[in-house]
Amino acid sequence: MKKFILNNISRLPIFINKLLLKLNRSPSLIYGQEYANFFKSLQEEEEYDNEKDLINLINRSIDDVPYYSKYQKISTIKDFESQFDFIDKDVVSRNFDILKSKTMNEDDYEIVTTGGTGGNPLKLLVPRNRYIVELSVMHDMWSRVEFRHHTRAVIRNRKLEESQEYIINPITKEVIFDGFRLNSNYFQKIYDIIKFFNIQYIHAYPSTAYEFSRFIYDNKLDISFVKAFLSGSENVYKYQKEFITKKLGVLFYNWYGHSEKLVLGGYCSYSDNYHIEPRYGYFELIDREGNPINTPGRVGEIVGTTLNNYGMPLIRYKTDDYAEYVGNYCEKCGRRVTLIKNIEGRRNGNKIYGADGSTVTTTALNFHDDLYMALAGLQYIQNEKGVLDVLIIKNNYFTENHEKRLKDHFKSKFSLGTRVNIKYVDKLIKKPNGKFVELLSTVK
Repeated sequence: MKKFILNNISRLPIFINKLLLKLNRSPSLIYGQEYANFFKSLQEEEEYDNEKDLINLINRSIDDVPYYSKYQKISTIKDFESQFDFIDKDVVSRNFDILKSKTMNEDDYEIVTTGGTGGNPLKLLVPRNRYIVELSVMHDMWSRVEFRHHTRAVIRNRKLEESQEYIINPITKEVIFDGFRLNSNYFQKIYDIIKFFNIQYIHAYPSTAYEFSRFIYDNKLDISFVKAFLSGSENVYKYQKEFITKKLGVLFYNWYGHSEKLVLGGYCSYSDNYHIEPRYGYFELIDREGNPINTPGRVGEIVGTTLNNYGMPLIRYKTDDYAEYVGNYCEKCGRRVTLIKNIEGRRNGNKIYGADGSTVTTTALNFHDDLYMALAGLQYIQNEKGVLDVLIIKNNYFTENHEKRLKDHFKSKFSLGTRVNIKYVDKLIKKPNGKFVELLSTVK
């Protein structure tokens, strides 16, 4: 019924929807009073220590969740780190039934599945009211770029009917576009509609934000009314962010989160360091032996523990995402939270194999900025060791000299016998959910 109502609201005359978007200013009207109260608490709290909430969840889980009954109750974080083993996607898949709380009210939870880069869906139980914490923390992070429940243009994973150029949800204040119809003609329509509604915030995957920005820049379109791109759910690359912020002059705010909903963090207002939000979940960064990392510059795996899901609590869940530790205090904004940077999703997924079995990461293949300026898109495909296809979308600045530089660049990076095929294409390959992956590889 709710979907039917929203679909019919979106078909109202455009001037009525425009008025509804403008009039809808109250967070409690959009998401409810519980959301409004929690969001207000985030705005008022300068510092928050989540260790007490973590210990309460752990001890309750030992009583209520069969999988954790083997552990002893804890009173300190040291107890937590010394007693609790790490779990991962495979552990959760094998133990779904005994990871559920015996005392949960199943009507308060729903089953969701996550795709993940491994292709093997993971089944989870999550609270139906998870939006109270999730959206509150997200919107609080977006306030770093002055977002105050503004109307957003959303270009992500929604597939619209062919007859629909966009739909409008005046309740959540979203003008939603088709995330799978990204070409020059449609980009022009998106731009015209965003300008008509005077939308200041564009919510998109980093790759889509970059593609749309290239279109705007190449066509010399006015973008002065847009304050920021709000981006997440993909690895973000330096050339994407620098093009948006330096060439287009628009703020780029990125965040890190994952489908299991254990860790959430976003850029600082004054730097690209991610602030891990303590009200969302409990964060750890570990080395290969499982030891905590607290030395700046060291890289480790992100581990998360829920603070808000008592029905199916995931404790010390290894995400297979990696980051560099920065510190626990931000000198730029004054917040005392964990700081990380250089997040890489699924570490094993960014290696390219040479003919001799040696590996090169996609990060090591980065170009000089002026070479990126001649490309409208770049993607790597590898289906066998020693053979790499590089998909390139040219733009108007691309010349024969750029092609020569590309060939020389790749030749210098790989071992002898490695074959690199440069292929010029009109569009890159995206996953079924609309996400872009820089390297698509079937090599084990």
